[in-house]
Amino acid sequence: MPYRETVTKLATIAKNINEQHSGYLDSLKKGYSEIERDDFLWHFLLQSFSTMGRSSGWKGLIGNKDNYNQVTFHALFRLSNEERESVVKSVCRAAKIRMPDRKADFILGCFNVVNGMGGLKAAKQNLLSANGREGKMKFLQQFPGIGPKYARNIMMDVYHEDFRDSIALDVRIKAISEALGLKFKKYQEHEAFFLDVARAAGLNGWELDRLMYNFRDDFEREIATA
Repeated sequence: MPYRETVTKLATIAKNINEQHSGYLDSLKKGYSEIERDDFLWHFLLQSFSTMGRSSGWKGLIGNKDNYNQVTFHALFRLSNEERESVVKSVCRAAKIRMPDRKADFILGCFNVVNGMGGLKAAKQNLLSANGREGKMKFLQQFPGIGPKYARNIMMDVYHEDFRDSIALDVRIKAISEALGLKFKKYQEHEAFFLDVARAAGLNGWELDRLMYNFRDDFEREIATA
């Protein structure tokens, strides 16, 4: 199918699904208030590692407060290096997140980066003062384990104004591309396609991203029957 026809097809599906779930996107946009947290950066780094590769990990690391409270920045700061490593690895295993030891190494590495910046408030200020979307992504990608997808997703989770025309490509969204018979060599090309779809649907990139992520089955079903 020609590019423009594919864009129009997916845009029509996106508009239909958005109408079927009226108000859903507005409820997600309320997450903007989370950016006021002093521990905003640390919390969303932990959340990223909890869902990376398997979204069900959120329940074990973030939703389970006994686990979560052991790996807050302040809790880890009070420990020796040896104790910190032991606690983080133990919690990651108990939380049953995917690749727990590797994620533990990411968390420990991120702790060292944040601590080297002077702590939570200083790290958050450095992030928010970075220049535009590209500056913030570059800042976030210095943290172990954070690549292009999560550098976008961290800021998209709080509906940050610099990231409202962004797509955080994950397995769910890539599955929609595959259902359309599309392949892309570069992240930027893949994102650009979906941004074209968003504009055609009267949405911004964030809105299309959240619809595709949360209603993947609806998209795949409509693609198959369109």
